[in-house]
Amino acid sequence: MRFPSSVLILAGALAMTGCSSMVSLNPFVTDKDAVSDPALAGVWSGDNGNSIYAIRQDGTSYTITYMEKSSQAAKFQARLVKAGDAELLDLVSTNEDAFQIPVHTMVRVWPAGNSLRIAFLDSDWLKQNAAQHLATTTADDRLLITASGEAVRSFLMKFGTDEKAYSQPDLLERVQ
Repeated sequence: MRFPSSVLILAGALAMTGCSSMVSLNPFVTDKDAVSDPALAGVWSGDNGNSIYAIRQDGTSYTITYMEKSSQAAKFQARLVKAGDAELLDLVSTNEDAFQIPVHTMVRVWPAGNSLRIAFLDSDWLKQNAAQHLATTTADDRLLITASGEAVRSFLMKFGTDEKAYSQPDLLERVQ
């Protein structure tokens, strides 16, 4: 009985995110730990104008709508936590699908005036460290973190701010 439920959880989790190869079943930012940065709110353009990110702040949480010219909009909720000088978003899809489980993706953000850099925290280096320090399972090249949210948060405070935790950030420009 345990194996089929594990397969279902893993399949649903991996289907929920096409952007990151490291996801968590549990949130790593709690309401208590969440902070806000008004510089994140706005409409941002990326990929030479082929993608749009609309970010709306609501207290210490964010609603994010991501749109590409060739696909439907994807909707997310996010909470922000500071780790030293780094700002990390706990991003989870809000698109409803009975066959998918919402998973949490770790994103580092660098807001600066009319530009916003973003990078998924899923480098090979970070995945190797996560596999050594957290409860995880793998499928193909994806890592699913099954550890508690508090364990993931502690891990990210230690490793998530290192430059080796992410690849080249994407640069977005403010539209509004």
